Amino acid sequence: PPMNSWIVLLRAVNVGGTAKLPMEDLRASLMVHGFEAVRTHLASGNVLLNSTLDADELRQTVDHILNTEFHISGARSIVRNAAVFARVIKSNPFRDAAQQRPEMFHVHFLADASQPTAEMNLTSYKGAERLRLDGEHLYIDYANQVGHSSLTGRFLETALGTAGTSRNWNTVLGLAELAQETAA
Repeated sequence: PPMNSWIVLLRAVNVGGTAKLPMEDLRASLMVHGFEAVRTHLASGNVLLNSTLDADELRQTVDHILNTEFHISGARSIVRNAAVFARVIKSNPFRDAAQQRPEMFHVHFLADASQPTAEMNLTSYKGAERLRLDGEHLYIDYANQVGHSSLTGRFLETALGTAGTSRNWNTVLGLAELAQETAA
């Protein structure tokens, strides 16, 4: 199979006291498991690598490594390729937020397709944030402050019917740029 370039987003790693995972150790382990051009971006669980595995096999392998070698139970990695990241950037419905407050503008990457009632569930949320669901990506403009928002991960998971992980716009752009550089 051909070598592909992947972005792996780890859920609930190195954020606010959750599972501590040294990126250096993770990189070393992924290389031992045969992944190539392994790099991490920031300490919040963003990995770029090249692999011949497909998205599902890659996710299962990374989750297995997190569970068995790093004892992070219930780990759920979310896998995208460079083309998907480019599309996420191009499809941004809130260009004003991306320019004016990129650190408060997030993309929530869904582990699976959202449930059919997701749109309706999201409209039930009454807050200052603007939300736009686009396939397996939810754009969130935290108009005030992320820390002051009542838009919790639990609400999103319940509303969408699947797990996910968020990255701010600066991180999304940084990952897309790194992915283009290492495109296999």
